[in-house]
Amino acid sequence: MRFKRKTLALASVAVVGALALAGCTSGSNSPSGGGSGSTSTGGFNAAVDKVINPSTKTGGTLKLLATDDCDSWDPARTYYGWCLNMQRVFSRTLVNYSKVNGTKFTLAPDLATTVGDHNADYTEWSYTLKDGLKFSDGSAITAQDVKYAVERSYATDVITGGPGFYFTAIINAPSSYKGPYKSGDLPDTAIKADGNKITFYLKKPFADFNYLLALPTSAPVPKDKDTGANYTKAPVASGPFQISSYTPKKEVVFTRNKYWSQSTDDIRKPLANEIDLTIDSNSDDIDNQLRTGAADARMDTAVNPTFQSQILTQPKLKANADNPAGPTTRYTAIPTSVAPFDNIHCRKAVFYAWDKASGLAIAGGAAAGKIAYSATPPGILGYDPSYNPYPSGKDNTGDVEKAKEELKLCGKPNGFATKYAYATPDVTKGKAFAAVKAALGRVGITVTPATASASDYYATFVGSPNNVKNQGLGLIAAGWGADFPTPYGMFQNIVNGNAILPQGNSNYASINIPAVNKILDATGTPSTQETGAALNHALMESAQFLPTRYAADLWYRNPRLTNVTSNNALGFGAYDVVNVGVSDGK
Repeated sequence: MRFKRKTLALASVAVVGALALAGCTSGSNSPSGGGSGSTSTGGFNAAVDKVINPSTKTGGTLKLLATDDCDSWDPARTYYGWCLNMQRVFSRTLVNYSKVNGTKFTLAPDLATTVGDHNADYTEWSYTLKDGLKFSDGSAITAQDVKYAVERSYATDVITGGPGFYFTAIINAPSSYKGPYKSGDLPDTAIKADGNKITFYLKKPFADFNYLLALPTSAPVPKDKDTGANYTKAPVASGPFQISSYTPKKEVVFTRNKYWSQSTDDIRKPLANEIDLTIDSNSDDIDNQLRTGAADARMDTAVNPTFQSQILTQPKLKANADNPAGPTTRYTAIPTSVAPFDNIHCRKAVFYAWDKASGLAIAGGAAAGKIAYSATPPGILGYDPSYNPYPSGKDNTGDVEKAKEELKLCGKPNGFATKYAYATPDVTKGKAFAAVKAALGRVGITVTPATASASDYYATFVGSPNNVKNQGLGLIAAGWGADFPTPYGMFQNIVNGNAILPQGNSNYASINIPAVNKILDATGTPSTQETGAALNHALMESAQFLPTRYAADLWYRNPRLTNVTSNNALGFGAYDVVNVGVSDGK
């Protein structure tokens, strides 16, 4: 998922493989939910794999901050990692994660009684909903509400963005089906909802299906409360909190959902009475509020480099910080639809001229991760630290002479002009653009900025192939974390040419490589290191996916917080706020 999205995979899980995890069943193994059984009183990196300051004290208000609004609060449309994390506050799914910290994540029943039954070839999956489930308006949650939620993903003219493409690609729906607004209900041969039982019929074997159901796309939506594209303004809650007020791009206030029952939920153990999320476009102001204790945590991204430096050099601050890493890659997408990048040598010129060292330094140095030499990150099958098809010099600042050679081969010996797209507001991204401009300028490539707000950037700006082409977005800044622990979970939506969408598209460069598509389309057999490596090599050889950094992030927590743990499964290490409390009750 996008970097303001999620990451659901790490090495040990990937080695186990999709087939083993497809059948795992487990309730929460922590009295405070979301974390491992280990607890801690604090310290640097303690929340990465432990629950800090365990408590059962209820009451108080969590004060959270973000630099921009979620891409959407509609569970079908959200895909930023931090927003998937926030969905745990008010949305429940058939299957979810009972353990989100550390490197081994545990799938468990959420709305369902088990993680589901499947047939021998993984083309049919059945789930039974628990008794006593209710929405925040007091109405009963039924299997039909879950079916309707998934049906909404087919209405791509209304429900833009989000990970619904996973479902629409594999569910056995008629090719003419356009979602509930135009086509009504899916036939029972696609999804059958009968009372509290729901069965999904797939077009082809898919052993990872439980991972899909951990995405909020399957969070139930009552048909009579659905307002289409406006559902983001007032989604009906199925979790322990509900959105009581929402001012777009300013504030979201969550209060307790009185119809949620702890007896039906082994995953969430909420303590706070209220959660206030304030949108503040001044990233430095957010860091100042964290430093002074005026706020509890930042949700959308890690702290800025200045505050990061203070944290890492001041023991008192460092004791309240965590630096988790996951299978995530920062990269730049280079679409062939934008000239002169229809010529591979022009693309290779950019690869060689790129200054990866400066990019890492701007992001925060070692605390921000490590330089990436190929697309596949650590923790995903196919990763090979020795594979570096485009060496950028011994110091990783770029190979200027090699870049100039490629420019001659592409017929642009004096360089060319292009645009670099990135989301705002973000101080670090602005500095990163300046570094890109300087690095490419050394070989005559002139780069100008093309920006959009973070809430619009992925859905409509770079998420529209037509917009990318029409605006000439030759270089597109992006980041991705695995949606689940296989090459498919990492790459399906960002490089499979068979999954390109007209809006809300995550394959920003519209990459369409037959060898890559073939590997990703083979969902009936478990992935191997060999098939993962073949995908990685084919992708890198095309020179459309320029990896720059395998990411880690530094997060800061207010010392007053209890039951704190990193959500490495869904939030890039941001804290699993649904279970967080406050020690002072305020």
